[in-house]
Amino acid sequence: MSETKKSTASGSGSRLRTIELHYRPVFDIYLNMAIDYETSMQINDRVMGVMLPKLFVPVAEKSGQITQLTLWAIDEACEAIKRCENREADINSLIIWVSVKSLARKSFANQVIKTVDKQGISHDRFCFNITESILEYTKEQVLETINILRENGFKVSIDDFGLEYSSLSNLTHYNVDYIGIHSSLLEGIMTSEKTQNMVQGIIDFIHKLEVHARVDGIESKEMFELLKKMGADQFKGPYFGDLIKEKQIS
Repeated sequence: MSETKKSTASGSGSRLRTIELHYRPVFDIYLNMAIDYETSMQINDRVMGVMLPKLFVPVAEKSGQITQLTLWAIDEACEAIKRCENREADINSLIIWVSVKSLARKSFANQVIKTVDKQGISHDRFCFNITESILEYTKEQVLETINILRENGFKVSIDDFGLEYSSLSNLTHYNVDYIGIHSSLLEGIMTSEKTQNMVQGIIDFIHKLEVHARVDGIESKEMFELLKKMGADQFKGPYFGDLIKEKQIS
């Protein structure tokens, strides 16, 4: 990855900063492999050190640079797919976080399509991930952007369900491919029948929406087997590995 590719291009200070994508394995029950990867941006600043998304994303959203960062991540993800193919490393698809503010931009879907098409990567290699906070929004442009992305072969997911208070009925407003269950809902699931019943109910509800269930926070084989019996479709968490660099994808 070149220095230019990693640069934030944020003015004269950009030479002091580089951006990298890291990758978290996601196990898919139908592939029977963990070759989907959830991406995460990391800024390496020569003065401030390593900056994680929770630090720089709010700043980027406030300054209006969040869409630029997202488009960079998509472009770099395309390059990563090609580099991994060249060394025969397996990537089925990449999950990329998208801000609601980007989805609210009328031009965003076309920018995404143009970026991916320029790289010659199939649209179905990407899933765009939105946090549960989207459930607070009912803006027509957000819904339209999601629909355009899906109509063009991209997948879309709503993640971290259960992290904040929201009504299950709000999920019916969005046409998506995956709904992610936050790890906090799994607390005590190995011993608590009430927790098991609650999570089972959420998975069943997600499936009734004709959507796949992605579960976060899998810590052990026993937990994985339990959630698999409950019908979850995708899994991530310490049991499948934490964030890794591209060169560690095999």
